Amino acid sequence: MKLPCCLAVCLSFAQALCEELPAVLAIPETERPGYLEARADPVFGHVVTRITGDVGSPIAGVGGQWAEVARHGYSKRAAWNADMSLLHLDRHQGEPGALFLDGRTYAPLFASRLSCTEARWHPLDPERMIYVRGNELGSWRVREDATEILATFEGCDDLHIGPWEGNLSLDGRRIALYGRRGERAVAFAYDLAGRVQYPDIPLDGIEVDWVSVSASGDYLVINGTIDGGGDRTRVFDLEGRPVGPTWEEYGRPSHYDLTLDEDGEDIAVGVSQSHPNMGRVIKRRLRDGKATALTPGGFASHTSTRNTAQPGWAYVTYQTRSENWPPFYDEVVAVKLDGSMTLRRLAHLRTRITDYESEAHAVPSPDGSRVLWACNWEAAEGRPIAAYVVAVPAPPAP
Repeated sequence: MKLPCCLAVCLSFAQALCEELPAVLAIPETERPGYLEARADPVFGHVVTRITGDVGSPIAGVGGQWAEVARHGYSKRAAWNADMSLLHLDRHQGEPGALFLDGRTYAPLFASRLSCTEARWHPLDPERMIYVRGNELGSWRVREDATEILATFEGCDDLHIGPWEGNLSLDGRRIALYGRRGERAVAFAYDLAGRVQYPDIPLDGIEVDWVSVSASGDYLVINGTIDGGGDRTRVFDLEGRPVGPTWEEYGRPSHYDLTLDEDGEDIAVGVSQSHPNMGRVIKRRLRDGKATALTPGGFASHTSTRNTAQPGWAYVTYQTRSENWPPFYDEVVAVKLDGSMTLRRLAHLRTRITDYESEAHAVPSPDGSRVLWACNWEAAEGRPIAAYVVAVPAPPAP
């Protein structure tokens, strides 16, 4: 018998409470760090550094001034390049715009010089980003500011990598693109190494939120409103054939990222916004939709698996109050993907959500030793928004 939604939610929450939960941790008041000041988190002990300057102050070595919003893009868009020598702040909302910092010292190096729709770090080549604009897919050597057109797609326009939430496969070989052929929305995979375009997948009847190739490069994942239901997911192979059933539950998972698990399986990792496992982080296998709970409680916000050189973990932003969903609140937590409920609590975020820009969107470095997030230090008005990094010992290999 199918339970009423409210009862199912209550039972899911009660089940979480019956499991062994970590402690709810108070957030002590502490002074906001100065620019490039490193300070230990008073609860977790890990060193936190503010890496963007005071509003209106000069950006040393680059010119211009630090803006009121000086942050990275999103939890699913890698901020560091492959060798962590560069850090991209693509939502610095001032003049200059997007910035590149030294990935270890956080000294400003140069402003972004590429005009494009979207760009992503190549997961293996630290000198390159892959970009789209119009009907063009290209490679940008960032330090040299040199571009190479990899492909143009006749009859297709307004290409996106997602939009905004897609990534390359872990080996950097494949990418999924979303665009339009006339009035029709389509998605397709492209092999950058072989310069091979796979068939269009028509997206009739789907209100697309985002499209991405899977971590292995073997699947296309489409998230959006599907068959009238919101935050659903459909998986295809590269030829456009459906793989497994549509994930029809609302947001199960939601705000998720893609990676490989300990068995080498393609998975989605994020918060479940439907029963069972309401609020908990789950992984869901792409080939058949099998779901596994990864956390014992809480209500997660965003998940990132951009720790591409240190797999086996996901980095989770918690911004839903723990009075209703214990035990995590205003934290970034590393979650092991093997179902063991192993967690590493890294830092308090100190972020008050007043609008989209003020959401934390924590994202790890490729080796998992640093995590970046956006933070207004709990300012009532939500501004200014700066970028912070916590340095932690890299998690053990899975």
